Amino acid sequence: MEYQHELYAERLRREAQAAALATGATQWTEELDTAVRVKLFAAWQDAIVSLNQDERDEIHSWIKRRTLRSLADDPSPQHMRPGTVCPNDHLLSLIEAEHEILQKFAEILKDTGAVPYPEHRLAPALDAPERFRADVNRIFEAHVVAFHLHQNSRLIEIDSQEMHNAVVEPTLYLLHSQPRFAGAETAYQKALKELRNRDAGDAITDAATALQDVLLALGCTGNALGPLLKSARSKGLLKGSDTPLTEAIAKTVDWVSATRGEGEAHTGNPDINMSDAWMMVHVVGALAIRLSETDQLAEE
Repeated sequence: MEYQHELYAERLRREAQAAALATGATQWTEELDTAVRVKLFAAWQDAIVSLNQDERDEIHSWIKRRTLRSLADDPSPQHMRPGTVCPNDHLLSLIEAEHEILQKFAEILKDTGAVPYPEHRLAPALDAPERFRADVNRIFEAHVVAFHLHQNSRLIEIDSQEMHNAVVEPTLYLLHSQPRFAGAETAYQKALKELRNRDAGDAITDAATALQDVLLALGCTGNALGPLLKSARSKGLLKGSDTPLTEAIAKTVDWVSATRGEGEAHTGNPDINMSDAWMMVHVVGALAIRLSETDQLAEE
């Protein structure tokens, strides 16, 4: 039974929501309604349950400093509660700050050896960032909120939950987890941002940059995407059967570059559409994962 972990009323709501999504009567949203805020506040309480009052106060003061210096405002976890007034974008920023600070606190505990054994009172704080992140993403998916909280404490807007789970999230995890892919992670994040901004040309260009950075990190040589892909084939990272795909990627990038050179590559250019950009960003993500896996197998 679907949603078996939920109570009766929530199961009914989820079933009705799924039916509405299937017919187009409901769309993914960026707004945090009352139910979402209540659940997000509960998720935060769960994340800090092992902390004493002094530790909670310290955590909250770090969040306040972080938001004040970035937003010129200081939303707190209490602003998730019903009856409080806070702009939606500030609440989304608060989620990022909460995860960021949980990670900071966990790193301090690890660095100082403050949790000497698994049964220690503070042991739950070590994995609190990941538990909080999982709870946030579960709540977002349950209420069709079009964001996903990434390991780097940044919210990524999503267009398709299925494609995000299958491609984007694994790609971001791969690029974030290995320092050699730092440049590729930055470029791929920019490509996702340009998709949200509906700038197809920039999204394709940034996705190509991410792929180039992945290839360079894997030891391929070349000063452009074409030579880098050729180098990847010579290293055994790509097979002959991959040629149609990689040639299509290279030709798409060359075409966008040529169009940009003519001063036409911008959001309103009908020749560079969002479908092309969406496909390019997701294909590059899937290819990056496979290249990394092939490289890892070659080293074993």
